[in-house]
Amino acid sequence: MQQMLLSLGVDQWVLPAMLLWPILAALTVRLVGRDVVADPAAAVAPTGGPDARVLTLGALMIEALLALLLWGVYDPAQRGWQARVDLPWLTDIGATISLGVDGLSLPMVLLTALVVPLSLLGSWNNVRVRTPAFGALALLLTSGLVGVFVTLDLLLFYLAWELMLIPTYLLVGIWGAAGTSRASLRYVLFTLVGSLLMLVAIVVLWNLGGGTTLHLDALRVIALSPKTQLLMFGAFFAAFGVKSALVPFHTWLPDAQSAAPTLVSITLGLKVGAYAILRFAIPLFPAAATNEQVRSIILVLSVIAILYGALLAMAQTDFKRMISYSSISHLGFIMLGCFALTQQSVQGAVLSIVNSGISTSALFLLAGMLEDRTGSTEMNSYGGIAKVVPWFSVMLTLVMLSSVALPGTNGFVGEFLVLIGTYAELPLLAVIATSGVIFAAAYGMRALQRVLFEPLDAARNGALADLDGREKFVMTAFAAVILYLGVMPQPLLRRAERATQDLVEAVRFGPNAPAQLPPVSLNR
Repeated sequence: MQQMLLSLGVDQWVLPAMLLWPILAALTVRLVGRDVVADPAAAVAPTGGPDARVLTLGALMIEALLALLLWGVYDPAQRGWQARVDLPWLTDIGATISLGVDGLSLPMVLLTALVVPLSLLGSWNNVRVRTPAFGALALLLTSGLVGVFVTLDLLLFYLAWELMLIPTYLLVGIWGAAGTSRASLRYVLFTLVGSLLMLVAIVVLWNLGGGTTLHLDALRVIALSPKTQLLMFGAFFAAFGVKSALVPFHTWLPDAQSAAPTLVSITLGLKVGAYAILRFAIPLFPAAATNEQVRSIILVLSVIAILYGALLAMAQTDFKRMISYSSISHLGFIMLGCFALTQQSVQGAVLSIVNSGISTSALFLLAGMLEDRTGSTEMNSYGGIAKVVPWFSVMLTLVMLSSVALPGTNGFVGEFLVLIGTYAELPLLAVIATSGVIFAAAYGMRALQRVLFEPLDAARNGALADLDGREKFVMTAFAAVILYLGVMPQPLLRRAERATQDLVEAVRFGPNAPAQLPPVSLNR
């Protein structure tokens, strides 16, 4: 299959197609799609044209097909970038349209391309007003997300980063729950401040490189002093740490996710910032990433995020906020794996990014299905519905067990790799982080009990509708992936192996790497 796809030249056009297709489709959806119901602010009811949701779903399914073609042409035995495309762009400043994937970015591209259409299908009735604009913005967001994962030129990466942030702000602000202006404003303020710091760092880095290139490969071999690396790393980490919602930059995330439409809550939960740290911040500035004080601070913040996120998740009464805080706890494991800087821990971090995206997306879909039926995500409003909605109950139980990393589900493998990889370098932090697994079980089982198994004391809950055929299809797809990756994670691990090995070697032995990896003071 791989040879057939290569003979068709798929590797030469698939990445540009994945970037351009959602943009072109967004224009089509906005111009010819129609609303489902009349907009209360509009003067006339929607007429003519196909349902904008159908057009959006069709476009996203084509994007998913392109991602599967990319997966098919990728050769895990090769090192370096694959499906590489280099085209001239702004030649005066050395900016190029440079695209490529490796074992770090390929799983993220596939995750995004599959999760977004499933999320739209699973939350089909969540947005019914101004759907052409909603679909167009969702497609632009998809293009931005894919662009973040496949761009190798820093200016092009920055444009993709902004293309991801701006549609998200509009989607939260316009289609969010009542009173979401504060949540959307906090989101844009937090993320844009970080983005501006990154832009300044990109300009400085371009000047230090002689003003001739913005390509990732060329910039990471430029000799930089330790002080310069610290400043540059701080600017990049600010942008990525805020987008990741790493403690203490996390406060915008629960508000935004609880207020946003289901599709947007899911895309906000994708760990784009954590990927960007692995792709840009660590390999570009290895001396700063391995600096004893910097590394110690980030590792401590990671462990705090694991415990703090889990404890706050345990205290929530709102289902969406509980999921959001659990996502912050998962991020702690990912950041711990990134900065433990062993191949096992980094590989576990990559797998955890993917697994968290799957489990968190499925949980938000289930929360959205409850909200669509009842108008509430308060867990105290439910109880005893397991006997009323058996399909929903089975799916919620499986996904929650995945989220708390039960062995046999996808969540376990990534966290286990992070912990054993961290223990080799940082045994004390690994032991403390392991307690997060216990807290995760506590908030997960508590949520299941409150939603499914307490007394059925509300009359309306006795008449709840179970999952329909569309929702069963979506959740069965998530369940299949959860179980498959829990038992057979090798396809992902095999594709990430060389990329993670190259990353760890570059940080430890590359041109800007320290002569010796400094110890972390917490282990002394």
